[in-house]
Amino acid sequence: MSTIQEEKNPRITFSNIKPFVIRGLLLLAGWKLLYVFILQPKGIPDNWLTTFTEDCTARFLSLFYKTVAQDNHTIYLDGIQTVIIAPQCNGLEVFVLYVGFLLCIPTTITRMLSFAIGGVLVIFALNILRTSGLAVMLYHGSFLFDFAHHYAFKLIIYAVAFAGWVLYTKKPAEK
Repeated sequence: MSTIQEEKNPRITFSNIKPFVIRGLLLLAGWKLLYVFILQPKGIPDNWLTTFTEDCTARFLSLFYKTVAQDNHTIYLDGIQTVIIAPQCNGLEVFVLYVGFLLCIPTTITRMLSFAIGGVLVIFALNILRTSGLAVMLYHGSFLFDFAHHYAFKLIIYAVAFAGWVLYTKKPAEK
């Protein structure tokens, strides 16, 4: 017989998390095989996503700087080379990680799609702010660039992804 306390706070046991772990491992293996052997050699979606990130970063920065140029994934502010947006910086890994977690939690397709699309859009927007911020830091010669690039901005983006997961795992309000 279970108590009221146990029903409100069910115990996490291996049998409770087993489906989540199995789905996660299958998704991870499937994604890695698909990406490493098929997508990455063809530059899909990396080339498009990196170029789109570069374009959006340049457009955003043009709101604040008179001369913003881009060439071969490099952003120039007033003729000064700032950031080079590499495929590792296009946000794909964070998108896949975020959506992969969502796919491991059972829910309705509508809820999953709304969180997936909304979360990816938020993470993409944050990545544009990140690349723009890094460009500005390099333009002004900030000594904080390395810290911001390797730690601060990544922490912010992963914290937002985590917040999305927390919201997703909460039961939706009953209508």
